[in-house]
Amino acid sequence: MCYKTHEEDDDLAYFDCLPDALLLLIFNKLHDLKSLTNCLSVSKRFRSLVPFTDTIFISIPPLPKPSNIAASYINNTLRQVFHNLFLKPLRCFHRLMASPKSTTMSFDISCCHSNGVLRIFKEMKSLHLELPLHGDGELGSSNGASFLQWKADFGSNLRTCIIVGATSFQKCNTFSSSAICSQRKEERIFMEETVLNDDELKLRVIWTISCLIAASTRQYLLKQILADNPNIPMLERVVISDANKQGMFSMGKEELVEMRNSINTKQEASSSSMERSPVPEVSMKLWYLPILDLPDSGYVMKGATLVLIRPVVDGMIENNSDDPLVGDEKPFTEAVREMSKVKKSYLMTMSSF
Repeated sequence: MCYKTHEEDDDLAYFDCLPDALLLLIFNKLHDLKSLTNCLSVSKRFRSLVPFTDTIFISIPPLPKPSNIAASYINNTLRQVFHNLFLKPLRCFHRLMASPKSTTMSFDISCCHSNGVLRIFKEMKSLHLELPLHGDGELGSSNGASFLQWKADFGSNLRTCIIVGATSFQKCNTFSSSAICSQRKEERIFMEETVLNDDELKLRVIWTISCLIAASTRQYLLKQILADNPNIPMLERVVISDANKQGMFSMGKEELVEMRNSINTKQEASSSSMERSPVPEVSMKLWYLPILDLPDSGYVMKGATLVLIRPVVDGMIENNSDDPLVGDEKPFTEAVREMSKVKKSYLMTMSSF
């Protein structure tokens, strides 16, 4: 317990009364990198304790003048895929699309390099990176997606990716939603028999490619961070999301060990012109409903689509025993749950790119 006299009121730092363990708990709840670095200059005691914080959140700022080259590359890539994809069944993508050498990431990760402030957190166990909004709007917005969210699980390569998309995503009318939902339940069997036409299927494949490119870019970013920061071996959890909560890349302790080993053994070429990891050959399972009600979330989706992606290794589809990735976003989680009940699905294979 800390005691003070009346004369000491102005001189006493109340935090001095708290034990180190409680201060560390406060720092871990604070977890924002900018706030923690500010704490370093508060006092010698804070400076000695902040490096032991094990939970870090970093909101990565955009570059002052982001180049339009990266955005135009993605659009050109999607157009290329669109024209080449359906010349044969969806077992194509023999052509590797590489970004121009001049392409650079549109956000500043200097704090994550070996000479950045991240290096001081030697006992970090959990790291959450939040990327800035894309300069040209949300992923898929230029390709007919009113709603497009994805979550991907990686080790040294892709393990699972799940995508939810819709051409229309609107709030339900609270007064009529129950009646509509009741009517739609009666129409559910009929809607499940609805077949996607070629244009609709092409559109959803483009959504899938966009999400896979975004996910593989985040894996590449994390590989750079791990290679640059060998002094954080205690890291057990990494999440890379974006400011508009559209996509989430996640890795656990075992997956991080697997990635570190792949970096050590393969010695990824730092001179590569690509700013993403190659996407392996994958199997895609796609569900579709013309209309999907989400009564718990209070939304209605039109053109609702669920895509589950797993890698193909030596001709076999890798299966996780775990349920598909779901997150804290209610519409996404509810859509995954409802769409996976649909009996009719499309099975496709996509070659590495």
